[in-house]
Amino acid sequence: MHLLASLAAHGWHPAAWRVSAATGFEGVSSFRDAARTAERGGLDAVLLGLPTAPMAARQKGTLDSLHLDPLPLLGALIGVTKRIGLCGYWPADVAEPYHVARVFATLDHLAGGRTGWIAGLDGPTELAQRFQKPDLPISGPDADARFVELIDVARQLWDSWEDESFTVDQKTGTFAVSERVHPIEHEGRFFTVRGPLNVPRPVQGQPVILYRDRPFDPARAALALSAEIVLAECATVAEAQARRAEWRGLAGKQERDDGDVRLVARVMPILAGTEEEATRRAAELDGLVPPLAGGAPRFVGTPERFAAWMIEWNASGACDGFDILPAVMSIDLAVVVEHVVPVLRRRGVRSAGYSGSTLRQQFGLERAASRYAA
Repeated sequence: MHLLASLAAHGWHPAAWRVSAATGFEGVSSFRDAARTAERGGLDAVLLGLPTAPMAARQKGTLDSLHLDPLPLLGALIGVTKRIGLCGYWPADVAEPYHVARVFATLDHLAGGRTGWIAGLDGPTELAQRFQKPDLPISGPDADARFVELIDVARQLWDSWEDESFTVDQKTGTFAVSERVHPIEHEGRFFTVRGPLNVPRPVQGQPVILYRDRPFDPARAALALSAEIVLAECATVAEAQARRAEWRGLAGKQERDDGDVRLVARVMPILAGTEEEATRRAAELDGLVPPLAGGAPRFVGTPERFAAWMIEWNASGACDGFDILPAVMSIDLAVVVEHVVPVLRRRGVRSAGYSGSTLRQQFGLERAASRYAA
């Protein structure tokens, strides 16, 4: 069972802004503390930069208005962690493949192979006020097609260096084996890109790509060629089972092993020592700011019951793991690490420590091979 934690200033429940303000918000240091806590608990990765509220609430301008850029923040967390994966959200609507490939290749080298790109589309409502580009397709089939092409070109650029291509020979002044560095001559509908990338091949071959799932997304069939971790919000076991089966079926049509695609269900736990305390705590948060329709599914209860709930979902084939959104980051993440993870380990669904040095190894994914290697 994979365990990831989405980190946001204060937390995810909208009332967490007020709760954390009362307990003290320390900016970047709060993310450092949270990343260390997640690593102490042996979680696979932390996720940075995902929107913290449904689209409708964000349109009002009252929520999710201020947040740090996830990519520099990811870089800041590299130095305070050693094993946990670090994944940053970069919306594909306005991204350019060369820039994406260059930034994540650099971060992967700095982190020793622990990075992941959270890719998804923000959509026109989110971007219209921020990016005034009349020729940019940010909705409909064109946006989907651009997204698919962007992913493909970024992966080509990561592959443009073979594993043995980078070398440093002071005697000859050679730093690359030319026959193992491949030009990219991509001329597509949306991008014209010349390679190779000017950063050597990432430590993992390619950083892990995590997709934000959209129900009934017409781009799914094409994205299944490269999908590895799919982040989904599913209200019921049946819904999660159907989505997981759909992604695995699409992967099979791309001649991939269906087990190469892992569906991770998002959940916001509000936890306490007893059921009554957890219910009262959820009511207090909701009383400060009413809960938002369309957000991540919530679990309210004790750590033991939350662990049992996750085990049940995982065993039923609903998902391969969970993206945990702490209602209040400084409180609920610590409860998960100190009281939920030990239960999962005792039940044999989580191992102690880390299984490898890279994020791909932690997820049980093969190292990405260069498409250009002989």
